[in-house]
Amino acid sequence: MRLPTKQLISKIETLSNDLSQEQLSNFLDIINAMTALVEEASELGDSQNKAAPAPNINQDSLVH
Repeated sequence: MRLPTKQLISKIETLSNDLSQEQLSNFLDIINAMTALVEEASELGDSQNKAAPAPNINQDSLVH
């Protein structure tokens, strides 16, 4: 399930109201780590897309 950014922020704010300081700190550490993973995956995907040219497909050989 993917939420719009404003709705996601609202849900995080609501959740954070019920967390202790330690829980909130752990939660934010997890969010930070997930953000780093997404950025790393994006960079990896970008570098792989540049390194590997798109395959040349002969349209005449495709079965319809």
